[in-house]
Amino acid sequence: MHITLRQLEIFRAVAQYGRVTGAAESLHISQPAASMALSELEKHLGPLFDRNQGAGLKMNDSGRALLPKASELIDRAKELENQFAEDGSYESGSLVLNASSTIGNNLLPKMLARFRESYPGIRIDLEIDNTRVIEQRLLDFNTDLAVVEGVCLHPDIEVTTWLEDELVVICSPDHPLANKGNIPLSSLANELWVLREPGSGTRELFDEMIATQLPSPKVAMVLNRSEAVKQAVSDGVGIACISSLAAKSTLDTGHMATIGVTGLNLKRHFYLLTHKRKYKSTVFTQLCQFILASKPFETFDFYTQGI
Repeated sequence: MHITLRQLEIFRAVAQYGRVTGAAESLHISQPAASMALSELEKHLGPLFDRNQGAGLKMNDSGRALLPKASELIDRAKELENQFAEDGSYESGSLVLNASSTIGNNLLPKMLARFRESYPGIRIDLEIDNTRVIEQRLLDFNTDLAVVEGVCLHPDIEVTTWLEDELVVICSPDHPLANKGNIPLSSLANELWVLREPGSGTRELFDEMIATQLPSPKVAMVLNRSEAVKQAVSDGVGIACISSLAAKSTLDTGHMATIGVTGLNLKRHFYLLTHKRKYKSTVFTQLCQFILASKPFETFDFYTQGI
């Protein structure tokens, strides 16, 4: 039996894209070359994908068992190349980091700039999506690590608590309840809400803590980015519930206000997620340690400040 790293790279790419054509394009090789390499690998190991006409390729049990092992071998090989191609150190390489919207837009750009100052040879590609999409990308080994605000309970994902955050109820500056405190949630029963999309950590907390206490929340629109939610609220479309971190810059400019609702516990945490079976290279470990050691903000408690 003779299995090559190239065959494993092509297998992993096919697993990611679900089609040989997409895998070939991502690896900058021809489609026939990718098909031949996958065929040779399956000659040694047996079928790795279920093939349904017109539905692409979907990993079978053998493919799912191979994926973490193939990813580890590929990552180890890259680590060796980086170490000996440079100056003998482990301070070069690249990683893909996924983040949910609040964290990716408000915290990570500055943090990653500081990380690069310490490790200029390490490139971090940041991709932003909601918690549930990111969770699946981790399970499919399509990203190296992630930071999210949604709770993850999958047994294959290791969850490490990072920072505390708090959601706030926001409105336009000319709303009758703008910047008022001690407002009962029942007073918002007839308000129109601008919500984040299902699958986001923000939406999950809204559904759990607010929607369950209102007879039937009236939804004006659903948007998949906090920036879009803030713009809609500023334009008077409705009220919303978003992270205090995401809200701060717009509140500071006066284009948005808060409603201090009593009896709500909207505190939550941000989490670092990694796959338990992923190979943890030195570069990977350095980034994880840097993130967990970073305390980029102190959560501002809007409610106790009487806003």
